[in-house]
Amino acid sequence: MTRKHNYDSPILVTGAAGAVGGIGRNLTEFLLARGQKVRALVRREDERAEALRRVGAEVVEGDLTDLASMHRAIEGCRRIYFGMSVSAAYLEATVNTAAVARHHGVEAFVNMSQMTVSQMSITETTDSPQHKLHWLAEQALSWSGLPVVTVHGRVDQTGALRPHDGHHVQPHRRSTDEHARLCEAPCR
Repeated sequence: MTRKHNYDSPILVTGAAGAVGGIGRNLTEFLLARGQKVRALVRREDERAEALRRVGAEVVEGDLTDLASMHRAIEGCRRIYFGMSVSAAYLEATVNTAAVARHHGVEAFVNMSQMTVSQMSITETTDSPQHKLHWLAEQALSWSGLPVVTVHGRVDQTGALRPHDGHHVQPHRRSTDEHARLCEAPCR
């Protein structure tokens, strides 16, 4: 069942063609099925970008660390779902996206982070450089002035089979549902 669009502007989903985890891709398809307009940010034009077009996404090619790319991607969007694979450029990409989002008056910024980061603080950290980048990115987002919701992810959000008590079970779609509701919800 398709719903009427709640907004005229699309929801920007970064990492929409991602192969690792597939959260952005799954969320894109889920939001489209709910009648939302989605602008899918991809790093390159390939078969994954074309598949997103076939399901109804507006696809824009860009780089999260490039200001011009992000202006093209964010302009006209009121809500963003930000997710990115672990990368040395993670902090730069997060801050760049947040700065451009603030410039364009984004009303909701949903940040996909890592579960471990929720256990870190200014006095307690981890040796993992990736976890530190995620934690620093969360700090920068909290200072950005944007309405940010951070989701601390778990492995079962990928939609792949996962081990549970020695058996393989199909994970539920609850995580995708929750992410979609965060993207769809108006900020108050």
